[in-house]
Amino acid sequence: MSPPIRMTIFNALYFAGLSGALLFLPIWLEKARGLDGTHIGLILAAAGFGRMFAGPVMAGWADGQRDRHAAVKLLSLAALAAFGLLGIAPGFWLILAACFVGITAYWMIVGYVEAGLMRLCKGALSYPVARGLGSAAFVVGSLSIGRGIDVFGAQSALWFIIGICGALALWTWVLTPEIDENAAPDLPLRDRLRDGLALVRHPAFFMLIIGAGFVQASHAFYNAFGGLVWLNSGIDGSWVGLLYSVGVAVEVLFLVVAGTWSERFHPTALLLAGALGATIRWSLLATQPDLPWLLPLQALHGLSFAATYLGTMRLIQLWFGIDRAPTAQMMYQSFAAAPEAALATLLSGPLYDRFGAGGYWGMTVLAAIGILLVWRLRTIPPPKLATA
Repeated sequence: MSPPIRMTIFNALYFAGLSGALLFLPIWLEKARGLDGTHIGLILAAAGFGRMFAGPVMAGWADGQRDRHAAVKLLSLAALAAFGLLGIAPGFWLILAACFVGITAYWMIVGYVEAGLMRLCKGALSYPVARGLGSAAFVVGSLSIGRGIDVFGAQSALWFIIGICGALALWTWVLTPEIDENAAPDLPLRDRLRDGLALVRHPAFFMLIIGAGFVQASHAFYNAFGGLVWLNSGIDGSWVGLLYSVGVAVEVLFLVVAGTWSERFHPTALLLAGALGATIRWSLLATQPDLPWLLPLQALHGLSFAATYLGTMRLIQLWFGIDRAPTAQMMYQSFAAAPEAALATLLSGPLYDRFGAGGYWGMTVLAAIGILLVWRLRTIPPPKLATA
């Protein structure tokens, strides 16, 4: 089995589990543990803030490891242990602690997986194709958990997450060993951390972090409470899984079919399309449309998430090259996907408790801010740090 295929399988396992950790864990928290929207928002937001601090430290530690897979081995084990403990956590504070470690560790894996795909997947198994297969696995995970909730109850969502974490921990030892010749094991962690944080100080990268971060953060209400809004409006678990899957299926088509075609556009054009798509999407979902309208509306996921995501990844690869991309990825995840999404999730809890589907209007505001910031990014000179 070739290295690209092994990494693609790991990526597929990761995204299958992400459907549970991202979309269905809040359902478990409400239906199985009785928590309200404010407490769920606090739990999810705490993990987001955790990534803001843990991400740079992990990036600094990983930069000193000659094994490129050292970080995913450690993070997979941490996620498995935390979600395993979550199943027996007796009270809110232990649930908060277990979710904090589990979600933080799980989310930090993605930067290293993305960098690995970009590094290894060329030719027929290109990055968009490999990433699209991961999104397809997300669809399978969503459908499986949605059906599992109907048959076995909300508890099945947690067991799915635990099972995926166990598979990831095992598969890290199947990945083809990769030695990083540019690793600096003798450089103190403080210095490696400082080098990683130095990337963030560049005006263009900082604006990317803020602009794309606002657009991705606008998904917070959808990720945390979209499924609950649908369930509480009378839609069953299987349909919830299908609705999530429709959105991700469009994402797959965008990445696999339009991924190569979109290379003719500058990455910032993709970012602008994503921000505009998010603004339209949340505005329409705030009206709580009926089920027949939800299916086509989910197609906007191809813009709000996929176009924003692909534009961001291509800018990072363009600016920082193969050697620095993993560190840049982690900085992005830590300072864009983490704090802004955490604040948006913290806001989403009270919005859900008070307004239900009307909470999406708050996400419309975030996406509109993202449009302005991404437009500003077009006027800033790019960093000249790429080494490959």
